[in-house]
Amino acid sequence: MELDLFDKKILNILQTDFPISARPFQEIGMRLGISEEEVLNRILNLKQEKIIRQISAIFDSHNIGYKGTLAAFKVPECEIDNAASIINSYKGVSHNYLRNNPYNIWFTITLPPDKDFEEEISTISKNSKAEDYLILPTLKLFKIGVNFDMTEEIETANNKNKIDTKSYANVNNNNSNFRYFSQDDAIDDSKINISEFEKDCIRELQKDLEITGEPFKNAASNLNISQEELLYQISKFIEEKKMRRFACVLYHQKAGFSYNIMGIWKSKEDEIDKNGKIMASINEVSHCYQRYTYPNKWEYNIFTMIHTKNEEEALKTMDKIAELTGIKDFSSLKSIKEFKKVRVKYYL
Repeated sequence: MELDLFDKKILNILQTDFPISARPFQEIGMRLGISEEEVLNRILNLKQEKIIRQISAIFDSHNIGYKGTLAAFKVPECEIDNAASIINSYKGVSHNYLRNNPYNIWFTITLPPDKDFEEEISTISKNSKAEDYLILPTLKLFKIGVNFDMTEEIETANNKNKIDTKSYANVNNNNSNFRYFSQDDAIDDSKINISEFEKDCIRELQKDLEITGEPFKNAASNLNISQEELLYQISKFIEEKKMRRFACVLYHQKAGFSYNIMGIWKSKEDEIDKNGKIMASINEVSHCYQRYTYPNKWEYNIFTMIHTKNEEEALKTMDKIAELTGIKDFSSLKSIKEFKKVRVKYYL
């Protein structure tokens, strides 16, 4: 499908600045100088053509009482497909990929607070006949958000502010495609308290949004509250850092971003904060984390997910990051096969 400028601008808004209002699509139309009806028709077409995967709330797992981690399994080649099937069967697993590394199966798993990571992943490892595994929880989150810039307007804006590695604290943290998450974004475990009403709202808001003039109307009705009360609750979720945003997820191959790699970096301990911020400021980087390490076994401490239109662009991005940070020890883990990719479902 050929996307015109209005399609691309709509996709940018849906990813980065979705209006929390009774008639969000009308607001999008007003921004672009087109009618609400045209916005609705274009979005329905983008969904039909499998460019938009889903539009829904994006919650912060930790801040609504869940915990998540990245895990990597070392699985014999003859067992890969069977292992992937077993891993996929766990409902907490949202992403699962085959990558080019001795630790060849990489997946993310999100669990409710009453589950133990070590116990759960150990069980999955035994069932899938993994020879070894790594549990790689996030120690610090620098950036999260897969926002594919369809018009290059964001990239152009970023290029006006070149990164000065000597004054990294001044990196522009306010553009619509980038946010630096400090430790303050994580609610203290002892203060996390999700009410039954909030759980009901989470169940509704994680569903794919209806593409109608008043898309929150039926969700509010299901909750036996007014639309205004639901919109207030969404704003409250965002204010309390339980929800990151309301946004669409794209089928990135159809959107023109068909290539992704996981960059793994061995940063000096005293430069992790600086390097994480620099990496997070790169437009092609969608996720950037400091993760747990294993001495003499796995010492890569910063992870980046990079999305580009092709392999050449991805490797250039890796080289750019290496130049900006001065990190010499790094590697690119390619996605050889996607076994599973779904949104995490909470309180089901």
